Amino acid sequence: MQVHTSVRAPYRPDVEFVERKGPGHPDSLSDRSAETLANRLARHFLAETGTLRHFNVDKALFASGSVEVGFGGGRVIRPARLVVAGKVDLREAPPDPAELEAGLEAELHRLLPAARERAFDVEVWLSPSSVDLAPLVSGRHVPRANDTSLAVVSWPRSPLEQAVHAVSDALADPRFRATVPIGPDIKVMGRRIGDDVGMTVAAATIAEAISDRATYDDTVEAVAAEASRVAADVLSRPVKVAVNQASDVPYLTLSGSSVEAGDDGQVGRGNRFGGLITPHRPMSLEACAGKHPSAHVGKVYHAAAFDLAQALLEVGAGEATVMLLSRIGASITEPDTVAVQTVQPLSARLVAELARTVLVDWEARTCRLVEGAYELF
Repeated sequence: MQVHTSVRAPYRPDVEFVERKGPGHPDSLSDRSAETLANRLARHFLAETGTLRHFNVDKALFASGSVEVGFGGGRVIRPARLVVAGKVDLREAPPDPAELEAGLEAELHRLLPAARERAFDVEVWLSPSSVDLAPLVSGRHVPRANDTSLAVVSWPRSPLEQAVHAVSDALADPRFRATVPIGPDIKVMGRRIGDDVGMTVAAATIAEAISDRATYDDTVEAVAAEASRVAADVLSRPVKVAVNQASDVPYLTLSGSSVEAGDDGQVGRGNRFGGLITPHRPMSLEACAGKHPSAHVGKVYHAAAFDLAQALLEVGAGEATVMLLSRIGASITEPDTVAVQTVQPLSARLVAELARTVLVDWEARTCRLVEGAYELF
């Protein structure tokens, strides 16, 4: 394992764009479905065999359906279709696809409580694991990396990143949506040029609760007011927020998500690890959702990089960017390269010790991943 350390300036680009897709966005629904399936498979194998068998179910496509919608409600013409596919070790205690499909459909209705009963068709398509990859997860031994890949995590969030994340979560909060008729399909785009900050929000409204244009306009104003309030609290300055600017046609939905008719979703097209899209920072394009929680480095190394970043901040790094590079077939506790950038200088020996301490904690990290302790998307 090579460990490389360097010092960088504090993160403050002249221009910064930050995006977050809320839990009801089609891409987020795809990520959530893949991760829900992965966690169900993990729990299934632990209960039935006592160990985590190999699987990788990080491929999901949510094809939009068709609805007829207007002020006061509407009807589903064609359900949206979710297909989650992947490889699973089916040699022992194979899972029941019908039970998995029912669980995913129930999760979609939990996320979109306004959705009609037959709003979604769900299909789980599982194929046998590759004979080369299945042995990488063997009993209780340290797994071997299933891929040559990389993970990148930077922490802490910048002020704009904090603001975008906070606004998205505040608007998606069920307590806010209980009084303002919007669904969880929320997209927040923040931009900063120097000290000038602005935000654009798209928020799917619930047609059944909006009887006319005046009610819709009041809803948009309420969303803008809440977003402005939250952003100002984080940034300690007024922030102008524009809401539902695509056209003069009201953004009405039955379910609270554009997946019912207007947009498709796919794993890996939404938020990166940490819950944001941050094009001005170094980052991996690897999707975490649906991957194996102990052997797939595209997931495991993002969690490990986050843990190492936290450890570096505790010893005075100021800010930390952690990059981990795996080598297929090698122990997951022994990456090929650990590259660390900090604002405050740290000794290479200290960084190497922290990296080893974090990486050998693979069993506890696997448990945390199965329990959903990390913000994967």
